[in-house]
Amino acid sequence: MTDITLQRIHDTSVWQQLMARSPQGTEFLDPEFLSLFGVPYRLYGLFRGGVCIMGLPVIDARSLGGAALPWCYKQGPVFYDEIFKGAAAKRIQYEVELAELAVTELAKCEDYFHFSLDSGLTDVRGYDWAHYHDADKPRCRIAPRYSAILDLAQIGSESLRDMGRSARRQEERYAIEREYLCGAMDGTVEELHALYLATFDRQGLTVPGHETALFAPYVQHFLTKGIGHICVIRDPDGHAVAAAFVFRDQDNTWHVPIIGTGNTRYGGTLLYYQILDFALSKGAKAMDFDGANSPNRGYFKHSLGALPRLYFDVTYDAKAG
Repeated sequence: MTDITLQRIHDTSVWQQLMARSPQGTEFLDPEFLSLFGVPYRLYGLFRGGVCIMGLPVIDARSLGGAALPWCYKQGPVFYDEIFKGAAAKRIQYEVELAELAVTELAKCEDYFHFSLDSGLTDVRGYDWAHYHDADKPRCRIAPRYSAILDLAQIGSESLRDMGRSARRQEERYAIEREYLCGAMDGTVEELHALYLATFDRQGLTVPGHETALFAPYVQHFLTKGIGHICVIRDPDGHAVAAAFVFRDQDNTWHVPIIGTGNTRYGGTLLYYQILDFALSKGAKAMDFDGANSPNRGYFKHSLGALPRLYFDVTYDAKAG
């Protein structure tokens, strides 16, 4: 692979063109979106013959207290679609070799980077093999993670409910018959934020200041693009008791990165079914519930019929030794 070089991408149109051709293309890697967070980020690409065949986002979120940006997923390498169009043997070779080359070259100019891989990229050997034979150089740390994804392509509203536990269907009914709740798509950013804060408060937790500052710009970005929506559950007086932010990604998978619930016993379940019904009405391919890595969140999302989907976090830190 001597004809492939790593280069900084300064022209965002080059990045956007790659995203449009990549199976890993996502709104989470839109440069305009990344600029909202006020953290350093740099875009790199592996180029062959003037064509960018692999994109690498270096996003340093450590100033915000973590390895990843809040409410963000799939912020990792993206491949040109031609890489995956050959025979299986070629794809395996290309994917692994390009990943190893990318990490090896990127480590020469960046001493830290963190990737959250697309769930379609499950062969992580290339990231693991970078510096494999160089005992004096650090290697990537690779950690398995899970999301919960519900395939919506072949199901309708009734079969959707059959996929979940009977307890969820009962809770949806109780939300309507006992709490007299109803769903709508007219939630506001203010209602969503208040319920988000209430969710943390019930757990004795405080929302970090940077998340409070980023909350409205994050949500408004997708609302302005016309791909985001705020689902809300209201009580008989019209007060919001549960709300969620959802958006449609480039491959027509829908994401649910932000949820908030208030004074309701069954409203959370009604909210999730409201989200799914709305996505179905818009022809969604799948619903990605974005993270199933804690017991309560994981069990609840799977109880709706969402299946676990493995993905990997990859971190390189030259100072870690």
